[in-house]
Amino acid sequence: MDPVAEFLGTLQMERGASPNTLLAYRRDLEGFRDFLRRERRGFREAGTAEMTRYMGWLRRRGLGSRSVARHLSAVRGLYRRLLEAGVIARDPTEHLDTPRPPRRLPRTLSMQDVVALIETPDISRPDGLRDRALLELLYASGLRASEALGLRIEDVNLSAGYVVPTGKGSRQRLVPVGAQALRWVRLYLKTARPILVKRAEAGTLFVNR
Repeated sequence: MDPVAEFLGTLQMERGASPNTLLAYRRDLEGFRDFLRRERRGFREAGTAEMTRYMGWLRRRGLGSRSVARHLSAVRGLYRRLLEAGVIARDPTEHLDTPRPPRRLPRTLSMQDVVALIETPDISRPDGLRDRALLELLYASGLRASEALGLRIEDVNLSAGYVVPTGKGSRQRLVPVGAQALRWVRLYLKTARPILVKRAEAGTLFVNR
């Protein structure tokens, strides 16, 4: 029986693969078969050298990392099946690295976006004032969210203008904070925090209702 047809039948019967998945696998595996014909090889004769050239062939056709990885996934599945069935003694794909797509740089917020985000909380509410103070502090200091949320009252020096967060490995550092953020933190401490604080979190700077 044709190895591709047998493999696709296994995917359908044992794994319940969808028609679209089967169609994509068939297309990729027939492309691999065409490549092997050019190499004057069959599925059983292909080795690591052929697999390396196959990946280069896919690249020369203009395929990106994700597409190459998809083709390689289909071929790997076929060879795992052939190995399990005893048709081949060694999987020629076992030492191939799956291509990884390039990492995208995170999109940065514009100044307009930052201002809109900071001004989102409803400062007429205690929890909104808390959130505004937190956002102002994050923007002014560059603290991680976990560091800011982990601050305690004694970690904040409003008169000197700095906070002392605890980072990874329980390491502490002194971080300067701008006047505007300090003003919002001071307002939060005076008017909103006394309303929100619970006994169990008495020492925590930013508290829940």
